[in-house]
Amino acid sequence: MSNIRKKSIKSTLWIYVGFLIGAVNTYFLTHKSWFTTEQNGLTRSITEIGQLVFAFSCLGATNFIFKFFPYYEDNLKAKKNDLLTMALMVALGGFVFTAAGIYWLQPLVIRKFSAGSMLLVENFILVIPMGFFILLYNLLETYSNCLGKGVLNNFLKETLLRFYTMCLIVATMLNLISVHTFIILFAFQYAVIVVVLTIYLLTTGQLMLGRPFSKVTRKYRKKIFSILALTFLVIIVNVLRQSIDSLVLAAKQNLGKVGIFGLASYMVSVLQAPFRSLISITVPILSRAWKDKNHKEIDRIYKRTSINMLAFSMFIFFIIWLNFDHAINFFNINPEYLEGKWIFFLLGMVVIIETGTGVNGQIIATSTFWRFELWTSLLLTALIIPLSYTLTTSYGIIGPAIANLVSFSIYNLIRIYFLWKKYKMQPFSFKTLELLLLAAGCYFITYFITISLTGLTAIVISTCLYAIVFIPIMYARNISPDFKPVINTMLTRMRLRKKEVEQ
Repeated sequence: MSNIRKKSIKSTLWIYVGFLIGAVNTYFLTHKSWFTTEQNGLTRSITEIGQLVFAFSCLGATNFIFKFFPYYEDNLKAKKNDLLTMALMVALGGFVFTAAGIYWLQPLVIRKFSAGSMLLVENFILVIPMGFFILLYNLLETYSNCLGKGVLNNFLKETLLRFYTMCLIVATMLNLISVHTFIILFAFQYAVIVVVLTIYLLTTGQLMLGRPFSKVTRKYRKKIFSILALTFLVIIVNVLRQSIDSLVLAAKQNLGKVGIFGLASYMVSVLQAPFRSLISITVPILSRAWKDKNHKEIDRIYKRTSINMLAFSMFIFFIIWLNFDHAINFFNINPEYLEGKWIFFLLGMVVIIETGTGVNGQIIATSTFWRFELWTSLLLTALIIPLSYTLTTSYGIIGPAIANLVSFSIYNLIRIYFLWKKYKMQPFSFKTLELLLLAAGCYFITYFITISLTGLTAIVISTCLYAIVFIPIMYARNISPDFKPVINTMLTRMRLRKKEVEQ
């Protein structure tokens, strides 16, 4: 677990450097002086639809890589390993059909989105390059994650990608490029990290493109076709449920609402950062553990990821919730974005549920019952799409957030029950309840002490006060098994550096 912890900390640090850059980008995009809510909404819509292009093109190739990587690695020499070759062949073939489908569907897009989202209609063709490079990056990322390069991938996707976007935003603000040019270059952002990752794998001799149809491919061809067919649907439903909010808002409301929803979603993504880094690191470990039938290790990862991620997500959630209004007003964000406060609350609850239930989805996906992940994903999509559409029609912008909370609660309950029924694994303990009470109690203490404060004073004091109360109690009660070792290591290093300075 210490290896996972070390890599997770490194990945999280890179992710938060990226979030710092992303926060600056979000500030520029939401400031009332530079970009409109519609233009901000357009960037989110292009990205979301690009993710859908990836999902339909992929044909399950990313799942095929992480599921079968140990088999190819253990049974083939590096130069004969055709795992990545097969994945690229499948995915690029899927992209050709998807791109043709997009061209055919353009009249439908114009009809559905022209009323409130004309900017999206005018720039819709850009989803093709966006989707293509998302596809290539996801294939290379999954492959390099299996090689143990999760930290590098998180740097590329979370930090370098946002830095590129920052450069485009600043160039637009300085009138060096037009907004239209910004949107075009924004659509090619994933091309940058595809090039960087490809060069890295080539220079380190790890980009293996063996001739197709090796002995491993032939031996497992039936299982490969099976997993490609079923996980193709898993990827589509997973991406569709993530994109449905923006699509429904763009169709039923307008791009401005997409931008407001996007700001709330960005703030929620801060809660998910360690969870995302943890997934990239634990998936290959879980895949190997299942192959070795090491159920004890899987159960340990399940429990520890649950309490660790729940602690982090609740800590960040309550800090943002305490400061939402103050931050919008102090930083001169467009006042329209205040409408996203309760969206953040509801989506934050979704993330707390997701992180608090650990890596249950990844455990199921890498097990022999990986088909169950398909059926639960289909159920989630069957719930979230009609709910999102209906609630958006009835309640406007907050509708998709309610749909997410209801759907994901049911989804995670089913997965928890499944793992308990099959393997007697469950992620909770008494410490989980203690953590929930601690986080909520610290919030109420901080809220009532700082209720009369405003502006920067409120932001600084409420953040510091919450941390001062929460962190020492977490440490003293040893709620998280990985929290105390990390703090002790940091304190030890600080003492050693102090001694070095004194000497």
